[in-house]
Amino acid sequence: MAARALLAAAGFLQLLLFASSAVDPSKCIAIWTFRLPCSGPVGDLVNQLKTWSSKKCRDGPEKCNYEIIKESAQSLKVKHTSPQTGKVMDINFEFAPPAAKSFCKIKAISTSTSKNASSPNDYCILHDPIEASGLTEAEGYQEICNKEKCPSKSSAHCDKKDNSLLFIHFL
Repeated sequence: MAARALLAAAGFLQLLLFASSAVDPSKCIAIWTFRLPCSGPVGDLVNQLKTWSSKKCRDGPEKCNYEIIKESAQSLKVKHTSPQTGKVMDINFEFAPPAAKSFCKIKAISTSTSKNASSPNDYCILHDPIEASGLTEAEGYQEICNKEKCPSKSSAHCDKKDNSLLFIHFL
């Protein structure tokens, strides 16, 4: 009887481990590091998000509708609503100097609150504000992101306008 219970427990643990290692299509995680104190990159990111708070997407199809919900020295909560699909993404940016004050780490986690869990632009919703704020050119810039942490990264087409929507608009 004890052996049967032990086997059942082992099977449950294997199932639990498998489920926890599975890719969650509703999430995207990206990390950026800089050889700068966090005040610079964080300030640039906040300014860019405020610039893109308008409902008018002047810079591209998804480069608007960013709403800062909560701001602190260690984190930033943001909501992005797609003007094309209405899809809502909750984004948490966490800021930390990894080891020294002359370095900064920004970790972003986006979670879809809409029924369509993932789309090719989920990665871009995180990456575009970093790029538009000039942080991809900042000293020591590095990005850590892969398809295991962000399923949409491999199919993402950031900074490319969707010409098919433009074509349909003129038909």
